[in-house]
Amino acid sequence: MSDKIEKKRQQDAIELDVEKKPLQKSANTDDDEYDYITQPPDGGFGWVVLIACFFINLIVDGFLYAFGAISEDLKKHFDCSEWAVSLVISLACGFYLLSAPIASALCNRWGCRPIGIIGSIIAAVSVALSVFSPNIYNMWLLFGFIGGIGMGLVYLPSIVMVGYYFEEKRAIATGIVTAGTGIGSITFGPLSRFLFNTFGWQYGLLILAAILLLCVVCSAFMVPLKPVRKRRTLQAKAVEDDVFSTTAAVPLLNEKVEAATTAATSSARRSNPSIHDEAAEELLTKRKRTDSAVSTKSRRSIKAEDAVRPCYKDDVLYQGDVTTLPEYQSQPDIPTYIQETTKVPEDGNPKDPSKPFWDVFRSMTNFNVLSDKRMIIICLANVCSMIGYYTPYLFVVKFATLEREILQSNAVFLLSLIGFSNTASRFASGWITKIPNMSPLLVNNIGLTVAGISTLLVPFCSTYLLLIIYCVIWGGFIAFHVSLSPVIVCQIVGLDRYSSALGLTLMFRGITSLTAPPIMGAIRDLTNSFDIPFVIGGISFLTSALMHFALMWMNRNEEKNSKKVDDQTSADPVAVVA
Repeated sequence: MSDKIEKKRQQDAIELDVEKKPLQKSANTDDDEYDYITQPPDGGFGWVVLIACFFINLIVDGFLYAFGAISEDLKKHFDCSEWAVSLVISLACGFYLLSAPIASALCNRWGCRPIGIIGSIIAAVSVALSVFSPNIYNMWLLFGFIGGIGMGLVYLPSIVMVGYYFEEKRAIATGIVTAGTGIGSITFGPLSRFLFNTFGWQYGLLILAAILLLCVVCSAFMVPLKPVRKRRTLQAKAVEDDVFSTTAAVPLLNEKVEAATTAATSSARRSNPSIHDEAAEELLTKRKRTDSAVSTKSRRSIKAEDAVRPCYKDDVLYQGDVTTLPEYQSQPDIPTYIQETTKVPEDGNPKDPSKPFWDVFRSMTNFNVLSDKRMIIICLANVCSMIGYYTPYLFVVKFATLEREILQSNAVFLLSLIGFSNTASRFASGWITKIPNMSPLLVNNIGLTVAGISTLLVPFCSTYLLLIIYCVIWGGFIAFHVSLSPVIVCQIVGLDRYSSALGLTLMFRGITSLTAPPIMGAIRDLTNSFDIPFVIGGISFLTSALMHFALMWMNRNEEKNSKKVDDQTSADPVAVVA
C-alpha cells in the first residue's frame, strides 16, 4: 500500500513538474523553463467559498429584484411619478452591470477579498443613508448610483471566485451560485413587504441594508490560492522527431498547420465563390484555436505574483462546462490547460504596480471585438432583451394590486413564483443543452420566444391564477437566456476574446438598464396603465429571439463552409501540405 501511495505522489509531481530545488536554478533558466500557476481544488475549501458566493448572489440579486414589491411606498412618500421611482432601481441595476470592467480590474490588482468587502460596505452604507433622503433625487444618487456600484463590486468577485476555485466542476458550481439569484427572488419579495408593513419603509430599508452588510462576512472567505511551479514543456506531437531542436521544430509545425489550412481555404474559395473572405478568415482562426496543443515558449514566464491574479485566466468568468472547450480538450491535463490559458500581457512596464489593473480593464473594454458581425448582433440582441427584462420584476406586483384588485399580501408572492421557476430552469439549462441537437443558442432562442409571447399576453391576465401561470412561465424561460448568454458569447468569439466580449455585453446591458425602466414608468404615467409596458417588453424579447435566430443561420452557413474546406483538404492532402 505504501508503495502505491509513493508511486501516486511521484506521478503527481511529474504532472505538475513542481521544482523541488529552486535555488539550484538560475533566474534565466526559471524564466525559460518554469511558470507559476494556481490549480483550482475543485472541492475542499472551494465548497466553503462556493457557499459564500451563493449567499452574495442571494442577497444582492434578491434585494434588487424585490424593489418592485416596495417601490409604491417610496412613490407615496416622495409624492413622485412612476418614472422617477423607477429610475432609482434603474440606476442601481445599470451601474451594477456597468461596473463589471472596473470591478474585474480591481480584483486583478488587489484581489477579490478586499474588493468584495469594500463593495459590501459601500452598498450597505449608501442604501442606509438613502433612508434619510429629503427627496427622490438623493435616492437616485445614494441608492441608485453609489449603491449600484457597491453591489457590482461585491457581485463580480463572487463570479470570479467560482472560476478561480473550480475547473472540472465549474458547471455545477456555477449552477449552485447562480441559483442564489432565484432563491433571493423567492425570499426577498415577501421579506421586504413584511418589513415595510411591520416597521415602515425607512426602518425596513435599514434592516435590508444591514442584510447587505452580511456580504462582508461572505467576502472574507475569498482566499487566494497558493501558486505552484510547473515546467514549461512541449507536448508529445511537438517532440516526436528528435532531429529538430525545440526552438526549430515548433515554428516548422506551426507553419505547416497554417499553410495547410490557408491553402485549403484558398482552394475551396476558388471552387466555390460563395465562401467569402471574412468567412474563410474566421475558419482559419477557428482552426488555429482548435489546434492549440503546441506551446512555442514565445511568451514571458508567469511569475508567482501574476499567477494569483484571477483575471489573467482566460476562462475565469466563463460560467459553462469548461471540459467542452476546444482549449481544454487540446491539452493533456488540467495543469497544462491552466498554464496555456493564463495570459499576462507583455505590453507595459512589468514593474508598474497599476499594470494588472489596466491589463484587465483594457481587455474588458476592447471594442475591437465588435469587428465580428456576430458580436454586434449579440450586443444588439442583449439590448432588446434588457428593454423588457425588468418589467415583470418592477411592475407585476403593481399591475396585480392596482389594475386587477388583488390583495398586496397575495400579489407579492408573484415575485417568489418567478424565483422558483427561474431557479429550476437555471439548474436544468446545463442538462437540456446536452440533449442532441439542443445547442445553447437554440435553447436560448426558445426561452426568449416563450418569454416574449407570454409577456405580450399579460394585459389579458384578468385573474390571480392567470398571473401565477405567467410568472411561472416567464421566470422559467427567461432563465435560459440569462444563464446561457455567457456560453453563447464564448462559442462565438473563442476563449481568447471572451473577456472582451463579455465586458462589452455587460456594458450594453447596463446602458439599457439605465434607460428602459424609467421609460416604461413614464409610459405608465401617460397611459395610467401597465398594459403598454408589458406589450413593449414582449416585443423586445421576440426581437431579441429573431436576432439570435439570425445568429444560428450565420453559424450554420459557417459550418457548411468549414465542411467544404475540410473536404477540399482531405481530397488532396499531399498537395496542400507540400
